[in-house]
Amino acid sequence: MNFEEARKVVEAAIQEHEHRHLNDVELSILRGSWEGLTYDEMAQNSPYEANYLKGDAGYRFWKLLSEVLGESVSKRNFRAVLERSQFSHKDNTPMPPVNLAADSYYVERPPIESLCQAEILQPGALLRIKAAPKMGKTELLSRLINYAEKERGYRAVDLKLRLAEETDFENLDKFLQWFCSSVTQMLKIEPDNKVNEHWNQHLGNSKLKCMNYFEDYLLKDKPILVLGLDDVDRVYQHPEIAGEFLSLLRTWHEKAKTRDIWQRLRLILVYTQEYTLLDLNRSPFNVGTQIELTEFSPEQVKDLAKQHGLNWDSTEVEHLMDMVGGHPYLVQEALEHITRWDTNLEELLQQAPTETGIYSDLLQEHLWNLQRNQQKYPKLDAALKKVVTANSPEELESALALKLKELGLVKQQGNAVEPRCNLYRLYFERMFAKSTSIQGNLSSAF
Repeated sequence: MNFEEARKVVEAAIQEHEHRHLNDVELSILRGSWEGLTYDEMAQNSPYEANYLKGDAGYRFWKLLSEVLGESVSKRNFRAVLERSQFSHKDNTPMPPVNLAADSYYVERPPIESLCQAEILQPGALLRIKAAPKMGKTELLSRLINYAEKERGYRAVDLKLRLAEETDFENLDKFLQWFCSSVTQMLKIEPDNKVNEHWNQHLGNSKLKCMNYFEDYLLKDKPILVLGLDDVDRVYQHPEIAGEFLSLLRTWHEKAKTRDIWQRLRLILVYTQEYTLLDLNRSPFNVGTQIELTEFSPEQVKDLAKQHGLNWDSTEVEHLMDMVGGHPYLVQEALEHITRWDTNLEELLQQAPTETGIYSDLLQEHLWNLQRNQQKYPKLDAALKKVVTANSPEELESALALKLKELGLVKQQGNAVEPRCNLYRLYFERMFAKSTSIQGNLSSAF
């Protein structure tokens, strides 16, 4: 396999799943990685800084490839993954079923599903789905979108805000144009240049143009629209945009009380943490209905194991949950690995908190996220060390506890926090035993 063949495999996968092509920075990372370059070496021959390539851009690119190719992809293993993908397409033989987001296996968490379905039937609804990373938010949203389309006959859009590029966040005007264009394209409304025409022909600020565009082109004389916004946290990185955009969403929800046209819009916001830098009277996070996803119970883990063809008793369920708790993604990964590769549960658990275990990429992702937040939260690694080395829940400064919870590393126990699962405790205990800081361990992450 040469680079051009590899590029075509990646292009095809991204086009199929994301309906777009590789952008410039993704192509730079792919080409540089193919040539065996470090991120520093890539930066010498590109307009991008090494920290950006190694950090946010690299993380998002390998995460995207993992999602579109159906297995964990990193800078170390991507060649082998692409070769397998190319072979399976040439041979017309599908790869064994892999599902990082649990698309084909699903365990209901009553009454969450029925509550969400009932909510989007309400005129002008605003449904908020909150949970730590990889807890099943995206899967629930996907099922609600499918329910709205197939069973209720509504128009429905599942817009992932992580698909917005950095250039789309240059200012509020540009972001709202991208937002309107994305919804328009996903609804397959022609012609594609409606947004540009509308923006040029109408007076007023960006928010008014966006609101009028929704009224004139997306809501007026049309069926109900369910608009799901996944990865809402993405806009938090741009406070000058986040506050205005989020307050606009609240305005739309409140307009449904007085204007029939806005009753046609049903909003679903999916996020990890609320945006706190916003006046409560302008925030969408204290109106509508919030659903917070919880971990699986032992019975739900047993049910999921059964879906994978595993006839587990309570002892095996207990052993797995002793390591990963009821974390949906961690449970799903273990069950898929066991059924796909005929792995022994005990062997899997022994290797789980190490760089050679099935969770290695996820653990290294957590390591990177900690380092990325260290400048803003200098005491973050010390706070995590305190939590993972304690024998009982620990009280932390509220900002540090909130950030660790947002990263998915801890869970609340009253006013204190504890590691979300034993997997994280064991991994980070070992990391801190090597070095007192996260920075000291980062080199192993990439």
